[in-house]
Amino acid sequence: MTATTATTTQTRDAEDLLDVHPIDADAWRLCDRRAPATDASYVVAYVERIDGWFEVVWMQGAQRRCRMATLEECAAAAARHLAERDSSGAGRPIPIAHFPPSRE
Repeated sequence: MTATTATTTQTRDAEDLLDVHPIDADAWRLCDRRAPATDASYVVAYVERIDGWFEVVWMQGAQRRCRMATLEECAAAAARHLAERDSSGAGRPIPIAHFPPSRE
């Protein structure tokens, strides 16, 4: 994958879970293929090439901005982010049985 890719590209690092959508010649959107396009979790990050660097604005997680050397590095970081999110153990709460108070 190169920075000048004109069409949507799937990255191998994300095991086909991540799409890189070009916005223009120097900007891309990194998207989670598992989420519907209407879901807020669909866009993982925006990437823009500035002065030879790739500036990443994360839409999820605690880190908001960072700079990387290549678009491939950005996609790999997004893949790691998705993997970490999937393995976090967060999910639906386990239902706890409810018993009425005893009457004594």
